[in-house]
Formats: sequence, structure tokens, C-alpha cells
Amino acid sequence: MSRRYPTMLAVAAVLTLSLPMLAFAANKDGAQDPKPWSYLGANLIMADVAEVEPNNSLATAQLLSCGDVLRPATISASGDTDYVKITVPANTTLTIGTDADGTTGQLTDSRIRLFNASGVVVASDDDSGPGAYSLLTYVATAGGTFYVGVAGYSSSYTGSYKLFVTCSTPQPPPVNDICAGALPIECGNINVTGSTVNANNDYSPSAGLGGCTGYSAVGKDVVYVINAAGSDSLDVTYTSAADGSIYLITNCSSPSTSCVKGADAGLTGAAEHLTYTFPSSGIYYLVLDNYAVSTLGAFTLTGSMTCHVVPANRKTWGAIKSYYR
Repeated sequence: MSRRYPTMLAVAAVLTLSLPMLAFAANKDGAQDPKPWSYLGANLIMADVAEVEPNNSLATAQLLSCGDVLRPATISASGDTDYVKITVPANTTLTIGTDADGTTGQLTDSRIRLFNASGVVVASDDDSGPGAYSLLTYVATAGGTFYVGVAGYSSSYTGSYKLFVTCSTPQPPPVNDICAGALPIECGNINVTGSTVNANNDYSPSAGLGGCTGYSAVGKDVVYVINAAGSDSLDVTYTSAADGSIYLITNCSSPSTSCVKGADAGLTGAAEHLTYTFPSSGIYYLVLDNYAVSTLGAFTLTGSMTCHVVPANRKTWGAIKSYYR
């Protein structure tokens, strides 16, 4: 398999759901990823709720809870719209979709609209689900009550269907998401496991090809800090479930200009090996990153930090505080 080219920027489609720690990178062989609907698992479903009529207006909308499945449900007549309502806290990601319910006389082409508490349409979808069914994702930043309206694509479409409503709230980023919370790497053996699933894309060693790794790194990243003395050496192997990129910087405000060493030789799941002998004492930041946009995943960092001299300033309160500045 050939290495990347400048125009081949992999873009990951990531749903904000409570999923296992996986690397959501676009397929490099050009194959299409499944639609987001295929990621919805049974673990997100709380209960089946039967449709209760009348529910053909916002005022008569049927109450659902996060994780409920409206089933059986039916668009019974030309122009019919079924409404449900759901109340969620702030910063909730709503994923709403329709699908076949396994009975005869299916509604084969649906459309859905999402209304806020004032009855204003804030999102809509026609065919993003399987076949001609609907799927949308909406972040309810302020929370509150929302209404979902389900109808046939046109007046000629009627029949039975099921409606899913799932909710998730974003997990906080890890403490070492940025340099200010970087976790220390001490002298001796290194054996670290973690994940960039909830991290952000805070740093990149370059804007494109070139730089200290040879590539940009616009995936999610976490940071470790090293209080090095001159002649100390670092020898680490970083393996990410995504396409990993690892680099050492001295200035978190300017990673591309302060990067002293980096590695990005492999593709998804390949190990990246970085060695560096520190020329002088100072604070260095080791960034564990990923190559493509929004890529993320579980990782391991193994190796050693060899300290030939243990200067007194490593034991001072000021040195300890430098790890957390």
C-alpha cells in the first residue's frame, strides 16, 4: 500500500454516541463507510412504545424518552403527520430516525422534521437512513423540549414504520487534552495506555506535508510533559488504533516551529517509533496525535526515559509545578 499524497486527506464521520473506543477513519481504499444509522446498537434502546392517537399536531404530540422506539406506528392517511415530543438537558446530541418495523404495508419513504419548543423547525431529513428512510443528528445546546414530526415523503406514501430517538451527552476531554494539563513522563520505563476518543484536535506539527513528522496531524491528541536534563534520552513506541503521529515540542503555542522531533511512518494501527536525546535542560511536551481529520482511538505508549543526571531542580516545588502549568 502506498503512502499518503497531499490530496488524500481522510475525513472521519463521527457520531457523538456512547460507542466503544474505535478509530473512525475514512476508508483509505475508497470504500464507502456505512451510513451512521448502522452504528446504532441495541444497547441504546430502552423500550418499545406503542403509538397513541391522536398525535397529528404539536399540541397532541406523544411523549417519548431517550432510547424509546415508537413501534408500531402508522402514517394512516394521505398528508398525515405523527408528532412526538422529548425533553432533554443542555448539550444533548439527539439522533432520530425511521426504519421498517417488520410488518406488512410499510411506509417505504419517510421524512422527519425536528421542532424546538416554539414550533420552529431546527433540523429535517429525507433519505439519510437506510433506503429511503430518514435520519438526523442534532445537538441541543440549550436543552429543553423538542418535537419530531414524521410523515411520508409525499401524500402517496402511507404505512407502518418505527421511530428511534437516542440521546447522548459529550464526555469531558481527558485531563491531558492540552499542554496545561499534560501528564508527566518520569525517568525509567514507560508503559501508558489511554484513548483520544474524547480529546480534541489541539495541535499539529505542520500545516501540510513537511515539518518534523513529514505530515500534518489534524486528528485528536493528548499531551505528556518531560522535565529533561541535557543528555537525557527518550525512546518510545506509540501505537494508535487510528493513524498515529507523535512529536516533541517546546512551545505549545507554536507546535510547527518548536517541534524538535517527530515520527509518522505508518498507516492505521502501525507503531510509530521516536527517539531523542535532549541537548539541554528544559520542559518538552510529547504529543500523541493522529493523522487524519477527527481520527481517534485507543493507544499504547511504551519505552523508556533514560536520565543520566538527576539535577536538583527536578526535586524542587517549582519543577513539580512546571508539570501542571
